[in-house]
Amino acid sequence: MLKLKKILSAFIMAIISLSIMSPLLLSTPVAMATDEDELSFEMWTLDWDTISVDAGDVIEQMLRDIGIRMKAIPISDEVLYDNLDLEHDYEVYEMSGGYDPYPSHMTPRFHSSEIMDYGANDMAYNNPEVDALLDQANAELDFETRVELLWQVQDLIAEDLPYIPLFTSDDVHAIRKEWTGYVCMPGGIFNWYNRLTTINLQHEDQEYGADFIMAYPSYIRYYNPIMGTDGRSALIVSMVYDDLVAYDADMNLTPWLASAWTVSEDGLTITFTIVENAKWHDDVDLTAEDVKFTIDFYKDQDVPYDTPLMSRIDSVETDGDYTVIVHMTEPYAWAVNDFEDVPIMPKHIWEGKDWDWAVHPDTMPIGSGPFMWDSYLDGEWIKLVVNPDFWMEGKPHLGSFLVRVISESSARYLAISSGEVHSDRYELDTGFIDTADNDPNLAPLEDTWCVGMWDYYINFNQRTNPALQDPVVKKAIAHAIDKNRLVEIARLSYGTVTDTYITPAFFGPAYENPDAITYEYNVFLANQMLDAAGYLDIDADGIREMPVAVEEPDEETPVFEAETIEELEAEIASLLSSLSDTASSVSSLESDIEALNSRLNSSLNIAYGVAIVALLVAIIAVYYATRS
Repeated sequence: MLKLKKILSAFIMAIISLSIMSPLLLSTPVAMATDEDELSFEMWTLDWDTISVDAGDVIEQMLRDIGIRMKAIPISDEVLYDNLDLEHDYEVYEMSGGYDPYPSHMTPRFHSSEIMDYGANDMAYNNPEVDALLDQANAELDFETRVELLWQVQDLIAEDLPYIPLFTSDDVHAIRKEWTGYVCMPGGIFNWYNRLTTINLQHEDQEYGADFIMAYPSYIRYYNPIMGTDGRSALIVSMVYDDLVAYDADMNLTPWLASAWTVSEDGLTITFTIVENAKWHDDVDLTAEDVKFTIDFYKDQDVPYDTPLMSRIDSVETDGDYTVIVHMTEPYAWAVNDFEDVPIMPKHIWEGKDWDWAVHPDTMPIGSGPFMWDSYLDGEWIKLVVNPDFWMEGKPHLGSFLVRVISESSARYLAISSGEVHSDRYELDTGFIDTADNDPNLAPLEDTWCVGMWDYYINFNQRTNPALQDPVVKKAIAHAIDKNRLVEIARLSYGTVTDTYITPAFFGPAYENPDAITYEYNVFLANQMLDAAGYLDIDADGIREMPVAVEEPDEETPVFEAETIEELEAEIASLLSSLSDTASSVSSLESDIEALNSRLNSSLNIAYGVAIVALLVAIIAVYYATRS
């Protein structure tokens, strides 16, 4: 019996040794991590967009500090957009999206209805609560209530992080210093909704009649005002055609072709009063009938632009020559804003045409705007001349507006510096910022600096990789990116950091939520978050692995009956007194095992080493017990 007790005592020692090592055994992987198990992703950037490429390279470097490999790979826009539109099998991309004058981007980017081929919800973000709040905000006529709803949407998205906002690429322009009157507003000096620059631009020595020459990187895509939505075409459209409303420098709606408007309390009736002295460029009077025709034209032909507005319009009627009444099928909070993007077209020109009619400049595109079509050389230049009968008194100041195509950015800058042209359609290329800042022929860049409309962000595909669906991983990434440093490198500081999805720097202080969820730059916190979530660098290669799955216990594992456990506990208690002479040995073994643990902590064989040690302890204990 004594011998049996000593043998049991020895096995208890072995069990104690194993219990000491059990945490190490449980945390040791049973197989070497593969690339698929690592936090390693491809991040696509646009190869022609130097800002996107430069920012991607910086982000890749920054994320190394938290054990995430985010390989920045420049991709052509054909490949990238084809994938986003149809294949949807990317992992991450970093590029710009673009803002409208009001936060219209929120619904297409985040509403689940846009998860489809050619949909704007590229990341396949699906949150029913976000959908419901966006639907409610789009129908809410009270502005303050609508903003509060959008704040709720922002916070929900900030918790999920389908994309991380980074910065806006601000519009800083190279403009000859002799030109004045241009208006800086969010989105830039020369923009399709910045009509103030169009009518106020003038030469310092000529109040009226000067000719302004602008360089374009390529020719406009369309003469058709409906289809001319690209930046180059849209600027020309905004000068030749009028919209009902416009925006002031603070991004507030202001009258344009409509001198006033009212919206009924239920939001179902919008009444516009049209200016009474507007004429088409062919000297025909512009009336309410032209406005009604334009809206009906969009609806009847299912024009694939401005659909959120047009799909909610039931009918349009006129009341005399200068009143237009729009009847809505449901309230739409942004209805008046959306009319800013609907060029009013002459009924006598467009009646009987299709919406995608290939308008040719030989037909002299007819609008009512401050400039008229004059002449062109396809692919090379366009000349617009001032409309002498423009309905706004004393505007514009220019005599003509000319566009010249100069494809190379360096050639465009040299042409501006020499006075051959007076400005560029787009913001100054990053590579010329330092040179332009010291060019005595140009206006100070600080005077031409406007918060940009192109918002850069990191987008995570929510369809496949579970790590990219995990908010912990995305929050850690957000904490690990120094956005100020990013703007400094990618845009030479001519950019604005964006921390929320409706940045007040662009949309104005009315949209600023002081309690919005944001992520400060904090690499230490990012690493702590990933550690706590089990994303560890198991193989010590600098890249974290996915957490090791914990197996559920086998349902068929035998369970001891209470009586048996009690009997064993009593027997073990009677044997514990015999272990006192071995306590020092156990302590020594613990020290040896701890040393072995530190030597094997990065090795796959650690589990086997521990098991062997524990087995040796048991064998030695049994051996001495049997000898006794």
